[in-house]
Amino acid sequence: MPAAPAPQPGQAGAAAWPGLDCLGRQLTLAARHARQIFDHRLAAAGSTFATYVTLGMLGGHGPVIQRQLATMLGVEAATLTRQLDRLERDGLVAREPVAGDRRAVLVRLTGPGRALLERLDGVMAAADAELCARLDPEQAGQLRGLLDLVATGGRA
Repeated sequence: MPAAPAPQPGQAGAAAWPGLDCLGRQLTLAARHARQIFDHRLAAAGSTFATYVTLGMLGGHGPVIQRQLATMLGVEAATLTRQLDRLERDGLVAREPVAGDRRAVLVRLTGPGRALLERLDGVMAAADAELCARLDPEQAGQLRGLLDLVATGGRA
């Protein structure tokens, strides 16, 4: 016999376990849903979320020192190295030494990398529209503002 589904926030029994009614749980579920939409759309376009955010960061900030890029993306250096190895092999980024600093490597988008980023921007815009389909533009703006407050801990 299958287990009965857990009560959802606002339903009878939800108060029996406060974790069901907490904002963190709702944010986690919403983030998971958003990521599923993005992953599905990007996979259909032959890409990944990691590729998109890496190309996007390079596209928005120009050539960047690899260790700074890892910090900007919030990933470990080794993780980024593996990602850049793939992107470089595919001709989407190029890495070159930095004059005067043997340990530093400059990472830049190539022409094909910029073209892919532009195509993926359209994919992500469609995914964002799907995610926000049940919100009117004012609600979507309010949600973005509130999520920014939560994500930054209220810091500007």
